[in-house]
Amino acid sequence: MPVFRCFIRGDNFPGKLIGCKQPAGFYTTRFVDAASAEEAEMLVVELLRNDPDLDVAPKYRTKDAKVYFENIDEVPAETERRPNKGFTFFPMGT
Repeated sequence: MPVFRCFIRGDNFPGKLIGCKQPAGFYTTRFVDAASAEEAEMLVVELLRNDPDLDVAPKYRTKDAKVYFENIDEVPAETERRPNKGFTFFPMGT
């Protein structure tokens, strides 16, 4: 099965994730085995929804949080995929 590298930007996530009051954004890369780029996107969205690093109490959640797939590239199957977790957060609006 093909391997896809997805480079994602998140916007307007709760600032609580990084200890600030203003919304936070992030960048991250995820690798998934998928039959197509479209399937890779769906799989990565599900990974992000279940990632404990993005989990905050319901009172801090924002309705306008969005993720954007900046790149989805098929890569060789032997591509190193670790750590396949983690985020680079930044405060929005600065």
